Amino acid sequence: MIAAEDFRRLQGSPTGRALIDALQASPYPDIDLGPERTPMPVRDVTL
Repeated sequence: MIAAEDFRRLQGSPTGRALIDALQASPYPDIDLGPERTPMPVRDVTL
């Protein structure tokens, strides 16, 4: 068991660096991971 302070220090800060490194090391660099967007309906508003 360790103190909460030690756990936080060992865990590091959540920067997203591990995810970025994993995506850059992918053997499939040509795959597009962009989100698919669908048009949203627009409704009339009276102001």
